[in-house]
Amino acid sequence: LCQLQYTSGTTGKPKGAMLTHGNYFTAIHNECDVLTLKQDDVFLGIYPMAHVGLSWAIAALRAAAYYILIEQFNFDEYIELCEKEKVTVLTGMPPVIHSLTTMDKSKELTSVREIISGGGPLHKKIWKEFHETYQIPIINAYGLSESIVIGTGTVIRPEDYREADRFESVGHPVCFSEVKIVDEIDPTKTLEKYEQGEIALRGPAIAKGYWRREKQTIESFLDDGWFLTGDIGYLDEDNRLFITDRKKDMIVMSGWKIYPTEVEEVLIKYPKLKEIAIFSIDDIHRGEMPVAAVVWKDKPDHEGLINYARENLSRYKVPRKIYDLDELPRVNGWKLLRRELRKQFQK
Repeated sequence: LCQLQYTSGTTGKPKGAMLTHGNYFTAIHNECDVLTLKQDDVFLGIYPMAHVGLSWAIAALRAAAYYILIEQFNFDEYIELCEKEKVTVLTGMPPVIHSLTTMDKSKELTSVREIISGGGPLHKKIWKEFHETYQIPIINAYGLSESIVIGTGTVIRPEDYREADRFESVGHPVCFSEVKIVDEIDPTKTLEKYEQGEIALRGPAIAKGYWRREKQTIESFLDDGWFLTGDIGYLDEDNRLFITDRKKDMIVMSGWKIYPTEVEEVLIKYPKLKEIAIFSIDDIHRGEMPVAAVVWKDKPDHEGLINYARENLSRYKVPRKIYDLDELPRVNGWKLLRRELRKQFQK
């Protein structure tokens, strides 16, 4: 055992993933490979060292690259360091990448070769805006604490930007990794291409289980080596993975399945919105219903947003209520905490 990597607890209490030295060896190999790290690279890291930041830092050191760690994230300092140190590999997350698309364009990222995104879904609109503004490939990776992110997972590489769907997929499996889609109820049933189901991963970076959590270990780590991620997605004919949502975030209203990320992907295009999170609250008649927490660019416009939703979504997917916030709750400014929104507004 090398490390107990605690999950971020976005859907419940954090669990300690038991990671071995072999898990880490695989992860570091894949990170060096995906980023094509070399000794003259300057890597600016913002991810927590108690989480995925550790493996990225070790990967940079293995390549003899220069690794800069920001102890506490500040956007202005982030940009200043990028310019001052001539950063070539930049780390980000969806809120940071969104900020980069809206900042003063006189602050150029001319030295940056690539930027990593993780910690949550990157909306297509923001991804496309960033690419059109900077022409810098976003390394959009998929993985979990239990797989040391792309130790066993998938990733969009710079060469994938030649594909038409470059702003949607999280890419192909990395070295030594397998990915498949299984039925949400019966994980022994593998689904066909384009069928949505639970994402399962298998590979040498998968943790050995959860520390002192036998029940959760049995539920998620199958005997044949497959790990059930709790995420919903599908594979296309080229084995590219597309993320739909978290299994536990799925909303079921009167039998209809609603995936929050799918709704957010549509509504974030409404020009007056800065950020949006779709989540469920209990409803005595329907079981659950979708509602929205929003951060506005300027003045709230509930009527305009609802009309936009009605024009662009199926009727059952339209949020029934809108809650205004100054910011969305996140883990260390990173992963969205939908359960905190449910807890806050269920009352």
